[in-house]
Amino acid sequence: MTRFAAAHRDPRNIALHCWGVPMVLMGLGLLLRDLSDLGWALAFTTSGLLLQSVGHWYEGRRPAMGLAGWLLAPMFVGLQGLHRLGWAQQCWAEVERDAGPRRLRDLAHSR
Repeated sequence: MTRFAAAHRDPRNIALHCWGVPMVLMGLGLLLRDLSDLGWALAFTTSGLLLQSVGHWYEGRRPAMGLAGWLLAPMFVGLQGLHRLGWAQQCWAEVERDAGPRRLRDLAHSR
């Protein structure tokens, strides 16, 4: 979890993941529930992936593809949600401490 958090330090990227990851999960859930919802499933999944891609553009990093990334993203977003609700404070503090400071990438001076 700490390595995932360390690759997601730009607050804009984190915010876009907090919207995009649940959208992807909703799309996949719709797809598994009923194929007649294919249009909505594709819309949610595509929109969620697009939001995350924009977040990675802000971060200046390519998305971590692979099973670990697909499993850690919902866990990271869920832990952040629990933190916002006042739960899992110690766990969140440890992840944030080990991941390093959050930082806005200066887009004007990026390569």
